[in-house]
Amino acid sequence: MKQKRIYAFLIDLLVIAVPSTLLMVLSVFMLRQDFLPALYGSLALAALLLLLKDLPFGRSPGKYFLGLEISNGASALRRVWRNMTLIALPIEALAVLIYKKRLGDVLFKTDVVADETSSFNKFTELLAGVFIVLLLVFLQLRNLAGYYIRQRQEYMVAEAFIYGNQAIRQKTGEVVKLSKVPDFNFRKRNGQTELTIELKVYGQKENADLAINLIKKDGGQWVVNDYEIIEKE
Repeated sequence: MKQKRIYAFLIDLLVIAVPSTLLMVLSVFMLRQDFLPALYGSLALAALLLLLKDLPFGRSPGKYFLGLEISNGASALRRVWRNMTLIALPIEALAVLIYKKRLGDVLFKTDVVADETSSFNKFTELLAGVFIVLLLVFLQLRNLAGYYIRQRQEYMVAEAFIYGNQAIRQKTGEVVKLSKVPDFNFRKRNGQTELTIELKVYGQKENADLAINLIKKDGGQWVVNDYEIIEKE
């Protein structure tokens, strides 16, 4: 039972991550909010969903998949109150070791039991659902990482250089777009920071892989030092 409850909680976290991450993507890309305010809004939504995850029917998505439910005697309000203790996960873990139950269950006299009416044969369905959730979260986090990188000064300097460089445009034609998530390599020496940004340029004539080398002296601004068109074998 304890193992099932742990798995159910992990599934709940994955499910909660989807709308929370979507809200962050919407805030950053559509509403043009700064990264930190968007992050706080996403965390607030995640906390709210964590509180309400066992409403309605006394079972969260994770409990549903694993054939568990909160005992019938628990009112809707008690189902919410019991989840407030999740903000203190270390204390919850200690309570499980001592009482074999979550702290929320001890305080609000609730219990998680097996659903006797459940003909639990959902393992394939569960794996498919978890895979889809993980894929969505990965793609959304990747988009957020790309957006964060593109807001940095060093990236904007490299971007302006690419769009304005005649030699690059002769090879690729008119630049259509750049890859969303470039690779960054930092190195600091002799009082200055060196950065190499590797990205793909999508052009009207052909695409090209570039390595842009930038430098910044302490207290100075980023400037392009050199670049290289990477020829793929």
